[in-house]
Amino acid sequence: MKDSLLEKEKVFTAPAPEKILNFGPIRLVPGQKGGRYPYCHSLVLEGEETWVVDPASDKGFLSRLARTPGVDRVFISHFHEDHQKYNYLFPNAWFYAPAPEAAAFTSMDAIFDLMGLEDPRYLKYWGETLVKEFRFQPLKNLILYEPGQQFQNRDIILEIIAAPGHTPGHSFFNFPRQELIFLADVDLSPFGPWYGDTASDLDAFEATLDRLRQMEARTYLTAHEQGVFTPKEFHAGLAQFRQVIRDREERLLEMLRTPHTLPQLVERRLIYGKVKEPPFVYDHIEAQMVGKHLERLLRRGLVAPTPEGYVAG
Repeated sequence: MKDSLLEKEKVFTAPAPEKILNFGPIRLVPGQKGGRYPYCHSLVLEGEETWVVDPASDKGFLSRLARTPGVDRVFISHFHEDHQKYNYLFPNAWFYAPAPEAAAFTSMDAIFDLMGLEDPRYLKYWGETLVKEFRFQPLKNLILYEPGQQFQNRDIILEIIAAPGHTPGHSFFNFPRQELIFLADVDLSPFGPWYGDTASDLDAFEATLDRLRQMEARTYLTAHEQGVFTPKEFHAGLAQFRQVIRDREERLLEMLRTPHTLPQLVERRLIYGKVKEPPFVYDHIEAQMVGKHLERLLRRGLVAPTPEGYVAG
């Protein structure tokens, strides 16, 4: 559900990959629509077994892959639907998912809880969307992974790195032998970080980005848009991605020179820059993301509540 705020804010010119890219035994499969929602780029790991990471890229390719001798394991970086769109193509695979989000892989109500959904319209709309568009069904062959775990597939070692903030269990997948890291939804896109669930954590997201600066690799892969970054591109992109949070906070403080309630701030479209459809979906996300900034500014004493609304001071 992300989108660029303004065209002029785009800082990357490299397009999303159009063809499958090989990094030794690891293949990046480009997602449809340039890897934009409701798709993402997937990885295919070829060793003694065939493993897939975040199967939501290209239905045709993944369908053909599923008809080969078999995909044995599917690794999911976090519970968001645009990383599981084609789970159903692999009914015999074992699914590996982050332990902090365990319930979201077996219960739609748990997804609603993590998202913070209470509006009956949104609950109905999202329940129907998960079933019709994403074919949600509880995962039966489910194995939970923890940070630091390693999984070996011949010449591939997949290491789990905790990367919370976007979601509680959001994870990076490090491939040390290939000097490659898959960053999932730390996608370095012009939109910037997305923390629109109740369970998202703004401070944890920033801490993840700060730790990421110390992670060295030859190639950095992301789940959306540009998808492939050299070390130089990665460091420039990470700095700009991190800066988006600061820019949002600065604009919010500017708005709060005069009192605003949270609903009034939602109408200012700080995050998305424009009205998007359906409004009850994007108003919810705006409120969640702006609310996290407000909570932090309140803790820091930079904003105070008044009878007219929040005000900077």
